[in-house]
Amino acid sequence: MPHHGDPEDDFKKALAQDRARIDAAIERLSGEEPKPERFLLALAGAWGRPVPCRAPIGRWLPPVAPTERGVKSAARWVHASNPNVQRAAVVALERAGVAARPVLTTVADALTSKEPTVRIAAARVLARAAPCPEQAPALRRALSDELFTVRWLAVEALARSGDEHPMAPVLGASRPRLDARLAPYQLERWLRAVAALGRDASALWPELNELLDRTSQLSQSDTWWHESRFTLERLVRELRTTQDNP
Repeated sequence: MPHHGDPEDDFKKALAQDRARIDAAIERLSGEEPKPERFLLALAGAWGRPVPCRAPIGRWLPPVAPTERGVKSAARWVHASNPNVQRAAVVALERAGVAARPVLTTVADALTSKEPTVRIAAARVLARAAPCPEQAPALRRALSDELFTVRWLAVEALARSGDEHPMAPVLGASRPRLDARLAPYQLERWLRAVAALGRDASALWPELNELLDRTSQLSQSDTWWHESRFTLERLVRELRTTQDNP
């Protein structure tokens, strides 16, 4: 009969192999790897979320904590000539979360990429990692990006960094229009940027009230839209509380 090892030993072995796989990917990315995309994707897949365990024991491997060396290795490829590599590098740094802070200036440079998905991913990294003043000029320029998603994320990033640039007008001018082409997650993204403004979001009362009126007319059977309206109502309540308690 085939011998089956102890499940805990199998898990530990799979965990060690996974760590070794990520260490090897970082090592390759630190050199002059001619095809770095798959190694960048390996980092993106391991950072920030559990991964399936190859051992047949019904468990998931815990996420790999991004290291400074790993983050810097990924950042080396942000300016790659191949847009697929560039995108993979920024996505990996997005998954690194706040651990990407040492390379945020490199990420901010990607806000000028010709690839829309790269600009969105770069803006998302900056929004999540709370940028420093050094990245503010690039983010301010991104406030006029042709993609509204980049503009919203730039607002969120600047607001989280404490920048005093007037940002409510940017969100007012790019308020989502509730029509058949708008996905609920786009409204959620805009609302996150509004929430990041704190008290300054009161300048958007007309837009928020209009959205409340419009979403009240949507079908209650549409779960996504119902959740978006719940988020909107909560934000309005919080703003009113803030205004009532200066």
